[in-house]
Amino acid sequence: MVKSKSLQLDVPIVTGNTKAAVKAAGGGSSDLWTVPPSAIFYDPRDNVRPLDQARVRHIADLIRVNGYDRKKPLGCIVRKVDGEDRIYVYEGQHRYHAALLVISEGISIERLPIVIDEAKSVSRENLIVAGVTNNDGEKLSPLDLASAVVELQQLNITQKVICARLGITDQTIRDVTLLATAPAAIHDLIRSKVVSSTLAIEEIRTYGGDKAMFRLTSAAAQAKATGTGKITKKALPKPATKGITGEQAKQLLQALQSVLHDPLFGKLSPGTVAGVHSALTPLSDLLDALPKKSAYPIHHPNKHGVFDKCEVIRAPMSKRTGLSPAEIHLAQPEDGSWIFSTTLRIGNSGTSGVPSIRDFEFACPTRMQAIRAAVSELTRALDTPERRIEKDAKAVHTWLNKLHLMPDPDWSEELSAKYAEENA
Repeated sequence: MVKSKSLQLDVPIVTGNTKAAVKAAGGGSSDLWTVPPSAIFYDPRDNVRPLDQARVRHIADLIRVNGYDRKKPLGCIVRKVDGEDRIYVYEGQHRYHAALLVISEGISIERLPIVIDEAKSVSRENLIVAGVTNNDGEKLSPLDLASAVVELQQLNITQKVICARLGITDQTIRDVTLLATAPAAIHDLIRSKVVSSTLAIEEIRTYGGDKAMFRLTSAAAQAKATGTGKITKKALPKPATKGITGEQAKQLLQALQSVLHDPLFGKLSPGTVAGVHSALTPLSDLLDALPKKSAYPIHHPNKHGVFDKCEVIRAPMSKRTGLSPAEIHLAQPEDGSWIFSTTLRIGNSGTSGVPSIRDFEFACPTRMQAIRAAVSELTRALDTPERRIEKDAKAVHTWLNKLHLMPDPDWSEELSAKYAEENA
């Protein structure tokens, strides 16, 4: 089971004596109190929005230039802790931490203005509601709202009351509840602003939490590799279609035709042979002719051991560059031994070369086996973030798939037996 965020119910607040706390802190009188910053305490559970250090830094820079704006007091409560009345900030946490930051950097702030809630109005429910409604100027993210809604639900507040007090709809509660119970990895993507809450909710509703997490984290990894940063719906893999596409049908036909043309086709079980014939007979007009064995020349290296005169198979020319974006070079140094090299002209960096006598160690028994080995090498070379997005990549992949499905007329029963023995 994928790990999810757990939302714990906080213990009830034991209210303290306001005057005693202010007096102990050395504060002044009236409804607007002023107390030394060091006398104010902070509990992150009292704030519905997580502390954003970047925002703290921004406000601290403003305070450094302009001083602390006394027209914006901190919202506080008095909590009894170990028999001591302490002042805790619950509204204006970023201003509070920004003040502490500039003090640590040498700026003097003797007192901060605060307004303390009456003890009779202090409760976990009211703190949550105030945290949501008082943040209306800087709207809470759906994930922050989700935490607040779930905590209110844990306090046995009815959905009707939650909607009324927070000014939200039943649908909003359903949406943010999906986020609250989502895997922790989705929460991290939202917090880091890689994925929007709206997209995350849509994915969770469609695929469920776990599958949505894998879809979003995979897309985020690809976005990071390409320097995109934030992912959108377009970056997510498309859902599988229920039917077979025309391109898939064509590939299946080519694969089945390769089975039919395989030299060892007759060695298959009678039922398999009959099934292939039954499937392909109505499509005989679409099938290519049975490939014939060809007599290929023996290639000779030059004085440097390089087969500069060899067979070259080229991908379709690129309309953009006028060159073939990929090539396969084949050489047969001796009968029944094939070597290859590849050329790739996609992306900022490319590879190019012709076979050399050093490749003889990796010789293949047939021409088609060498082609398939080259196809695998080019496919791996294409599988990089930079090359996957190149315009010519799709055409090259289509060309490679077609080559890979070509039958091998030179494959024999003897080669099959030898291959089976070597891989036993």
